[in-house]
Amino acid sequence: MSRAFSAAALAQLYSPDADDPLLLLLTITAPNDVPGADVLRFANGYTTRLTGLETDASITAYGVVSRGNDFIFLPMEVTFPQADDAAPRARITLHDITREAMPLVRAVTSAPSVLLELVLASAPDTVEMSVSGLSLSVISYSRDTISADLVADNLALEPFPSHTFVPANFPGLF
Repeated sequence: MSRAFSAAALAQLYSPDADDPLLLLLTITAPNDVPGADVLRFANGYTTRLTGLETDASITAYGVVSRGNDFIFLPMEVTFPQADDAAPRARITLHDITREAMPLVRAVTSAPSVLLELVLASAPDTVEMSVSGLSLSVISYSRDTISADLVADNLALEPFPSHTFVPANFPGLF
């Protein structure tokens, strides 16, 4: 987590008639083994028209501009892990109607890294909360949707200590 929520964000969270929604910004970074892949940025809402992404008069792009980066509006659902899960896993479903993320999904051979950020629609340059260190795994896709598990490195599964204390590895102990 990057920091505590601001007073404005807390007011929006607890208000039954909130008029300044929290937006989820999703940054997907392709692994180095994907040639030509770039960073993909998506938002679950929009605040402005992204004229820099429009290639001709027939295409209109909407999204969020946060800290100088364009986040394309893409409907998405995030399902958070249950309290009884042994290894916590969140699930994300992207409704990829723009076909922006599909080439990345088809090209990856290792897990892309993910950054989730929450911002207020009125102040998209101020990150209210961020979750980093996630990666996409168990990726599945259909014609219009991409679903994947959001997983973090589970350090509880790492062996401890990582070495066996034997004379060959630690001669000073014996």
